[in-house]
Amino acid sequence: MPFNTALSGIRAASSDLRVTGNNIANASTHGFKSSRVEFGDVYATTVLGGGGNPIGSGVRTQSVAQQFTQGNVSFTESELDLAISGTGFFIVSNDGDRAYTRAGTFGLDADGFVVNGVGARLQGFGADESGNINGVLGDLRIDSGNQAPRQTTGVESTLLLDSREPVLQGIGSTFSTDGAAIGDARTGLQTAQTTAVVGNNVPVAAGFDFTTDSIDFDVTLAGASGNNGTVSVTLDFTNGAPAALNTLADANAMVAAINAQLFSPINPAQSPIDVVAVVNEAGGQFNVELRALESGEASTISVTSGTNAAVIGLDGDPLDNSGTAAANNGYQATSLDITDPDGTTVTYTSQRFASAAQTAAELNALGGVSATASTEATLRGALYLNQNGNLTINLNGVDLTSNSLLELEAEINALTSSTLPGVSASFDAASGDLTVRSTIGSDLEFVVSSTDDGDRIEVDGSGVATSEILEVDSAADGLATVPIAGAQNLSAAAGNAVVVGGSIDIVLDENYSVANVTPLGVMFNAGFASSIQPIVVNQFDPADQSTYNHATSLTIFDSLGNPHIMTQYFVKQPFDPSDPTTSPNHWLMHVQIDGRDVGDPLPGQTDPTRASFNVHFNQNGTLNEVLTEPILISNWTPLDADGDVTGALGPQNVLSGGTLPIPDPPSSSNFEISLDGSTQYGDDFSVDRVDQDGFSTGQLSGISIDETGIVFARFSNGEAQILAQVALADFPNAQGLQQVGDTMWAENFESGVPNISAPGTAALGVIQSGALEESNVDLSQQLVNLIIAQRNFQASAKTIETADQTTQTIINLR
Repeated sequence: MPFNTALSGIRAASSDLRVTGNNIANASTHGFKSSRVEFGDVYATTVLGGGGNPIGSGVRTQSVAQQFTQGNVSFTESELDLAISGTGFFIVSNDGDRAYTRAGTFGLDADGFVVNGVGARLQGFGADESGNINGVLGDLRIDSGNQAPRQTTGVESTLLLDSREPVLQGIGSTFSTDGAAIGDARTGLQTAQTTAVVGNNVPVAAGFDFTTDSIDFDVTLAGASGNNGTVSVTLDFTNGAPAALNTLADANAMVAAINAQLFSPINPAQSPIDVVAVVNEAGGQFNVELRALESGEASTISVTSGTNAAVIGLDGDPLDNSGTAAANNGYQATSLDITDPDGTTVTYTSQRFASAAQTAAELNALGGVSATASTEATLRGALYLNQNGNLTINLNGVDLTSNSLLELEAEINALTSSTLPGVSASFDAASGDLTVRSTIGSDLEFVVSSTDDGDRIEVDGSGVATSEILEVDSAADGLATVPIAGAQNLSAAAGNAVVVGGSIDIVLDENYSVANVTPLGVMFNAGFASSIQPIVVNQFDPADQSTYNHATSLTIFDSLGNPHIMTQYFVKQPFDPSDPTTSPNHWLMHVQIDGRDVGDPLPGQTDPTRASFNVHFNQNGTLNEVLTEPILISNWTPLDADGDVTGALGPQNVLSGGTLPIPDPPSSSNFEISLDGSTQYGDDFSVDRVDQDGFSTGQLSGISIDETGIVFARFSNGEAQILAQVALADFPNAQGLQQVGDTMWAENFESGVPNISAPGTAALGVIQSGALEESNVDLSQQLVNLIIAQRNFQASAKTIETADQTTQTIINLR
């Protein structure tokens, strides 16, 4: 009877409906793989066979086969959404139970593990701190905490040095002012006095008639530094005198005529003299004063009376007041000849009493000469006396009112960039002395005043001469309240100021020379020529860009992640074919960190030296790796902006065992600089590549996963680090995998042992990050299958209905 056959068809159609319905239900399930029902016919057989004309017994379900075809890939905005393009399965683990899936909807749990929607952890290969994949399968974890800092252990600099650069350094010569007057403390007047002759007072309305009479006298100047001599003056109406002497205006006109003749004598045999006449008015009277043009000189002016000289008060040999120089440094006008490499000689002459700063500035204007000046004076604490706080010290025209030398230090230093430019002070607590310095070489002039007799200061210069003491004596009688032997009383006659001059250091460029220094003994000693020493001219100075050819900087890090600036300076070295100690294409590289030297100290010392390394290039411009020194920075103590140690790892000097290569992990602040690939060509300096392996601490700012499954973490410090690699698995018979729900499969005997490897290897597919694989269900096809299964079900049911009718007909045959 066909009932069993029809029932098998209904069962088969029902299975087909269930599988098709399941496919339709998971049409939107990521990573879902559709299934199909595979059927087989049924025939009744015996051990003897099925007979000649067997009739089938229906249908049976052979298997429900999974379709592991590629699903469409849709893109998302989550880096942890992963899709596999090609064969393979993600490996997940749930409490040790390993499963496999194509659904890449992953995220992070509270502990940073990458998990799917049911908490199963994604499996991958771990990586070490250097980003090397270790190949050990385990839970893939992304630590969202701070990234630990990494100390710089290697710097790579690939540079192009310009072979056309000139050699900046040379061997010049240096000498200093060493005469007896240099740095001497000298006493004198604060204000210079001028040589003058003052005539007698005479009435303004004298009524003298210059149209009918004249006045004659001779003026003689002697001992002046300028124009000395005698000039005969004749005053009448024909040579500029007023018509009559009745008013002050007439007196001024008369003096103008005197000056015209002093500057341009009437007598052609006479020459002009440096004297000027002025009118002084005094209550209806006036006098004529004859002054020397140059103040502060011990010159003399004499008047020889002639006709009618008494009318203007110039009779009876008027009293001559000889000039007195102001306190000065005692420096005399000094000449020296400077000869350049071409043999051209320039004679320079300094001005009398000029400060060291002025002379140095004038020397700097000469070719091939550079000069620096400085001045130093000391106020001795042992003889400083300010009895009632009334002592005022005037320094270079600025009144200082501090009550002690300690307070004076602060007062001077507060003015160093304003009213006392370049002047500073330092107080020595042990001796009680105050040292005052001018870094530009200005004279240091001290003047004191006080209402208390006996207040005083002692000023020592930097030279070999004795010191000077200024002591207040208001009566100018030499009877100070506390008399000090050798003290200079403050009176107009004795002097009231002390001046200390500065010293000058002079450097001549290569092949420049000095000779014929005159006079000797004041600014330069007689044997100064023997003190001339060779010196490296334009020696490397990181603060002076003219002393190095190229420079480049980059940021490095100490073991605590603190950033520091390392600067490399390149100085081209000279080459002399006749000097075997020199070589062509030779550079010297100096290294500083945060503007400080980092070279190993000299034996027995602790201060760092300059870190300098020889760099050589071949004739084709490539780096000469044989002659170029290994570059190990082995004396860097990381300091903060205030110069305090940061607490990071310190250096290990070469003498203490510091060497290359740098151990990992590092045990000191040492690091290596590599110049591999650097060149020297006739082209502008450029930095082709610069890198270092350190970084500061950083927070996780994002991740990315490439097609090979490498997980990159991006941090706020700009670093990217390889954290792990996603693993994929494939099976000899994927159809044999056992479905365990949640779009996952489990390994079993039929699937075979999985092949676990990195994406893109061993026939495995690659990974797309930020994407998901959609279900491979073809919904249209499944709807058609649904109709077919329904039709098959209805047809099998019809078979039963027909068989029932046939059976009923047979039953009714009786």
